[in-house]
Amino acid sequence: MAIHPYPVELVTDVALDDGARLHVRPIRPEDAALERAFVASLSEKTRYFRFFHQLNELTPAMLARFTQVDYDREMALVAVDEGAGAAAIVGVARYSTRPGGESAEFAIVVADAWHGRGVARTLMVRLAACAKARGLRRLEGAVLRGNAAMLRFAERVRVYDARRSGRPGSGQRRPRAGRNGAERASS
Repeated sequence: MAIHPYPVELVTDVALDDGARLHVRPIRPEDAALERAFVASLSEKTRYFRFFHQLNELTPAMLARFTQVDYDREMALVAVDEGAGAAAIVGVARYSTRPGGESAEFAIVVADAWHGRGVARTLMVRLAACAKARGLRRLEGAVLRGNAAMLRFAERVRVYDARRSGRPGSGQRRPRAGRNGAERASS
C-alpha cells in the first residue's frame, strides 16, 4: 500500500459570515489530542447524532482511525479555531470511499457553540469539492430522523439528492460532489 502525501493544497483560512476566522485543513495523526478534546466537548445529543449511540469518549482505536487517514481513499477536513490562544477543532467533515470507488460515505459534526455559524456549510462544500476532484460521483450519509438541524442543513446546502433510507430511525442524504449547488452553497 502506498503512503500518499499530506494534501497541502487543501489547507486554507476562511472567514465565516460573522467575521470569525478558521483554519481548514486535512486532519493529521498529530491531531489526536485535539480530536479527543473536540469529541469530549460535544454535548451528549451532538455525540449521539454523530455516532448513533451514546459515546463518552473515543477509544484509542477510534482515535487512530479518525486521525490516521489514507488521503487517497478517504478525507477528513477539520475547522480549527486558533484565535483563543490554544488551537481547538470546532468541526470535522469526512468521507470514506466505498468499494467500487464511485461513492463515499460522509459524516460531519460541529461543536455545539459553533452551530448555525456556517462551519458545516464551509466544511461540506470543501469536502464535496475534494470528492469531485478525486473522481467520486456521490457522497452518501445516514442522518437520524430526530436530527432536524442536520436534515434542514441538507436541504439548505443544496448539494443533496434527498432520499430516505429504509432503516428505521434514519434518513439518508446524498450530496452530489459535482452539482452546481456546491458552488452556490459556498457563497
